[in-house]
Amino acid sequence: MNEVNSKDSNTKNNDKYILHSVENALSIMDLFFTYEELSPSDVTRYLGINRSTAFRFLVTLERSGYISKMENAKYRLSAKVSTLGQIAHNRMELISLIHPYLCKISDETGESSHLVIMDNPTHVTFIDKCVGTLWLKMDIMLGYTQYAHITATGKAILAYESDQFINQYLRSADFERQTPNSVRDAKELLKILSRIKEQGYSWDNEEAETGLTCYAVPILTRSGRPVAAISSSGPTTRMAANREKHLNALHLAAEQIQKGLQ
Repeated sequence: MNEVNSKDSNTKNNDKYILHSVENALSIMDLFFTYEELSPSDVTRYLGINRSTAFRFLVTLERSGYISKMENAKYRLSAKVSTLGQIAHNRMELISLIHPYLCKISDETGESSHLVIMDNPTHVTFIDKCVGTLWLKMDIMLGYTQYAHITATGKAILAYESDQFINQYLRSADFERQTPNSVRDAKELLKILSRIKEQGYSWDNEEAETGLTCYAVPILTRSGRPVAAISSSGPTTRMAANREKHLNALHLAAEQIQKGLQ
């Protein structure tokens, strides 16, 4: 009985955070699981909201690129939804494949390990992690995004991207410095990316946050295209003292992961 009451209480507490406009928009998206095309009148009939409100929701979703308006004035899902689904599927596959290796890296080093992808022209996203066991551990929230050049993982990915991709990044990125060690400008970043390709690994030497150091290696396809990067991160003193241990663990994991991708 207490457990039931606790669940009811949690539900009521969460209700106050719900944005009903977002909830209604998502309810409209849910209708497309059942119906290939929908008009404002259809949405009114199925959801019980007035027609002008239904129309505004549909126009907003169209402007955001999630649905497309047809010649018959009805709406259907756009290719963007398919792209999102493919991104989600790819992320889940990567996480499923790589997570055991992240845990192995953390077990061997005691520091936190992360899996990062770059499915945006300028930013990387942290999609998986294993938190370290040592005192003063690094723990980045999943879903966190950052400019690629500010992170070791981002630079590891950038270094193996095409010249066209890198040049576009240099034109779009904001080089505002996070710490005194942050990359200053595009010219410095190009030199760093060249060194990363020579050495086969990347680093964040207190560039994102003072006191924290990170080493990273890219995950490459057979053709050499970067699909992700894995890293080991922790307090600078410990990371510097055990640099080779971290790099060996990362390189071994990357080798095994790349075999799994082929």
